[in-house]
Amino acid sequence: MKWKRVAGYGLALWFVPFAVSFFLFAVRENDRALFESLITVVGVASAVTGGVLYFRDAEKSDMKVGLLLGLIWAAISIIVDLPIFLGIFDMSLRNYTVDIALTYLAFPAITMGIAAAKSARPTSLDSY
Repeated sequence: MKWKRVAGYGLALWFVPFAVSFFLFAVRENDRALFESLITVVGVASAVTGGVLYFRDAEKSDMKVGLLLGLIWAAISIIVDLPIFLGIFDMSLRNYTVDIALTYLAFPAITMGIAAAKSARPTSLDSY
């Protein structure tokens, strides 16, 4: 794995939704469910983009690499998040886990899917 790329994309995956959340703060105050949905879409889109970019030049792309990459990205986001949400926003660990941390499980699912698609053998359907 290219560790600088892994870390760089991991930090970007954390930063993009965090930055977008500042622009959507008014939405959060008026419609929490809409805010949560929008931030989830931004996070998933960021993970898909990061996964595609990472695996585009990856030396190896299989399910194990995809799983490891996604778990590292999830861990980076959680490590960066914890001091902010528990310390600054005074959120409980339980609320952080169920409200935010669990959504990071999308990262390994996404990176595993991209790795599997990249390593799949071409079929006759690929010509359509």
